[in-house]
Amino acid sequence: MKQLLGKAVLFFVATCFLGAFPPAGLAASKIQKQKTEEIFVQQIGPAGGEASFDIGRVYDIVPAGKSLRTSTQFKVVDDFNTGELKNSLGGAWIINKWEKKKVHLDLKKEDARNSKSGASLWARINLRRKERTTFKTSLEKLDMSAAYYLVFKCRTPPLVPFKGRVRVSLTDWTGKIVERDVTGACLEEGEWNEVVLPTSFFMGIDFNQLKYLSFSVIAPDRNMAGKLGLDEIAFVGGPEVGFESVEDNFVGFPRSITNKNRRRELLATNNDEKLLLEIAKDTWKYFKNATDKRSHLISDHFKVGDFPMAATYTSPTNIAMDLMGTVAAKELEIITPDEAARRIRNTLRTLRKLDAWKGFFFNFYETTRLGVSRRFVSSVDNGWLAIALVVVRQAFPGDIAREATAILKRFHFQEFLDPGTNHLALGYDLDRQGLTSYHYGMLVTEARAMSLFGIGKGDLPKEHWWYLYRTAPEVWEWQTQKPQGKMVERDRVSYFQGYYKEGEQKFVPSWGGSLFEFLMPTMVIHEKEFAPKGLGLNDKIATELHRDYALKEKKYPVWGISPAAIADGRRWQYEEFGIKKLGTKGYQDRGVITPHVSFLALETLPKDALKNIRKLLTFDIYGEYGFYDSISFPSKKVNPQYLALDQGMVLIPIANYLKKGVIQEYFHKDLTSKRVKELLEQEDFFGN
Repeated sequence: MKQLLGKAVLFFVATCFLGAFPPAGLAASKIQKQKTEEIFVQQIGPAGGEASFDIGRVYDIVPAGKSLRTSTQFKVVDDFNTGELKNSLGGAWIINKWEKKKVHLDLKKEDARNSKSGASLWARINLRRKERTTFKTSLEKLDMSAAYYLVFKCRTPPLVPFKGRVRVSLTDWTGKIVERDVTGACLEEGEWNEVVLPTSFFMGIDFNQLKYLSFSVIAPDRNMAGKLGLDEIAFVGGPEVGFESVEDNFVGFPRSITNKNRRRELLATNNDEKLLLEIAKDTWKYFKNATDKRSHLISDHFKVGDFPMAATYTSPTNIAMDLMGTVAAKELEIITPDEAARRIRNTLRTLRKLDAWKGFFFNFYETTRLGVSRRFVSSVDNGWLAIALVVVRQAFPGDIAREATAILKRFHFQEFLDPGTNHLALGYDLDRQGLTSYHYGMLVTEARAMSLFGIGKGDLPKEHWWYLYRTAPEVWEWQTQKPQGKMVERDRVSYFQGYYKEGEQKFVPSWGGSLFEFLMPTMVIHEKEFAPKGLGLNDKIATELHRDYALKEKKYPVWGISPAAIADGRRWQYEEFGIKKLGTKGYQDRGVITPHVSFLALETLPKDALKNIRKLLTFDIYGEYGFYDSISFPSKKVNPQYLALDQGMVLIPIANYLKKGVIQEYFHKDLTSKRVKELLEQEDFFGN
């Protein structure tokens, strides 16, 4: 048996009985030799059952020579096989500048798992008497709350005595450090020694967000020089230790992948309104369960299947979908008004705690500790959150309305306005200290809802609306077709009222040709009613063109091409998909269909949308929380992933369809919307 592993267990048992940690470097070899070859530690697994670990063979979970990364029981910090002093999480190995004379780090072509292509980390140490040196690596806010052990392999060169003490420590997000002495383990005779430390050794550390893993060497009562090798550093736990560590932050997580019985029930539901209500109930489960237990913020995505995921970050748009989704669930009587009010109060309370820039929220926040993932402020994401707050204050008069208004008053969208173009920048980058060079210049994008709100609030001039491109300027020769149209004038602004043609059908294009760009704003804007010759008409035409392209031209069994997530094993990627000829730039079509746009299309082609929804239900694209994000054709490969954005674009349109535009009505009741109604009414896209 590996001596070191047994030693770690004895250390754990001793501390339980003694009530205190033994002296640094306590050796247990003599006690260990009295034990049998197999020592087992029982741990309670994530599902509540017992998982048996033979700690003498933790590393044997993975066959010798194979990477620990092939097992989801390990979360590898570093196996040093990349050839860089950067760990598997992306964090660098760090030596403070005043330490560089004491320690030097090198990678050596020697692997603790006997891999021919592997390597290990070697620290060359030079210390004066009782001097100490430390090197560390960033754990990049790693959540290892479900891990049982921290494990690593270490060794010193043969025939060269190592006289120092070796310690390992963990630092959490609060800055708390807990250190443990592993000298006796690391200096055990032999080749590579295995250190297995129960996470309980690091009592007081918040494993929900780890900051650093550090190794320290302390010289004895005389000068010392030596080398220390490290390899195969990992946390180990249950069958999906990485996922299980993250999952425990949330209220719940789906336990099934496909739900054929539920799909059969839905397909057997002949009444369209009942069908949509049942889908809404399933979709609401995401908002109910994918919220952090402490912060009440919604997760960006959940993924089920062989490689489950639960994102511990969110965005202002996700929060907007959660807020409006809560209002929708209340209106559909899925939840009570009291429950809806409680959820919204919790979210607003958290919003007040978040770091912000000039009142605007950053693009991504950690759902666990509310940290900012990147110092970038997205204009359109804040636009959707502002719109959601408008809906909330109309749906919940009183204290909630006042809280929502207080946050809204912080927003001043003129911060994003480029006076040179009269367009809104994509955002503000605090690291660069400036607005992005790219703008939302097209009218037919999801960003038009932000423009309309900003004008209604008084942050943006009315003429901003007329400066938005109906089609790109004719001199942009790279666009998918040469626009037709004429110059018109509104509010003393002359602009080109252009359009494209598909066959004999005229339409105003979006940027990428995705249906999402055409229809997302209809969740809150009555374009069909207020802009029957403009945006409302264009929405209907775009939906028809999308339907016909997919069913007739490409022969897909269903339609709905828009940005979506696609999966490949453990990895996934959110990509832009569209119909190139319907866009100015035009996104690619790779046969990826996303269900959420069928629900947006309830506003434009309700009969066709319902027919498409029923057809989608004949595929394995429906789970515990409703429709998954995408299905690809002809492979019929489903990405079993729920996105908060998608879930909102399913639930909110259902509420509008079943409750006579209820979310739209809340938005249009607000003074900010009433001020801009005339902008929608004036537009005539294809008039003579």
